[in-house]
Amino acid sequence: MNNIEYQLSQVELVFENVAFLIAKEAQAKEIHSTIIKGLIILSEVKKSITTKDIKENEYSQSEADEIKKVERKLRFWIKPERQKNINSRILNTFLKLKKYGNKHITEIDIQNKLLDLKDFKNNFDQMKNIAEKNHGKIFEQNGDNIEIWKPVSKFVSEYEKVVFQE
Repeated sequence: MNNIEYQLSQVELVFENVAFLIAKEAQAKEIHSTIIKGLIILSEVKKSITTKDIKENEYSQSEADEIKKVERKLRFWIKPERQKNINSRILNTFLKLKKYGNKHITEIDIQNKLLDLKDFKNNFDQMKNIAEKNHGKIFEQNGDNIEIWKPVSKFVSEYEKVVFQE
């Protein structure tokens, strides 16, 4: 029996116990405590399934590795002392353009807001491609339109909330 099957059997036992407690008219605290135990186990099952799905079904190994890389890098970029770094500035500029209602943002739109960056193109390209030594794939380009790469959008949203203190 694998871990998920074991956890599900534990949940089943917990809820059988809840049914028994209700039948014998147990105290609400005891019933509540038992239900919470079951919910904790279900949460662990959900986490196991989600992690397994990301690795095995939805993304290739290189994409899964890239997602982890971006999550790790955004934790550094979020720090106030890192906000002047080129990558942070590029991402922040995109997020500001989006925040101000621009529906279709192009590379040129971002570059025009960062005219002081001498190496914009090289850095931006590294932020939209998967490569061993890139900055982390943040962006996806569809024609001229730049968007946040969907697999990392939740990390970018967390980053945005902290950086722009929303």
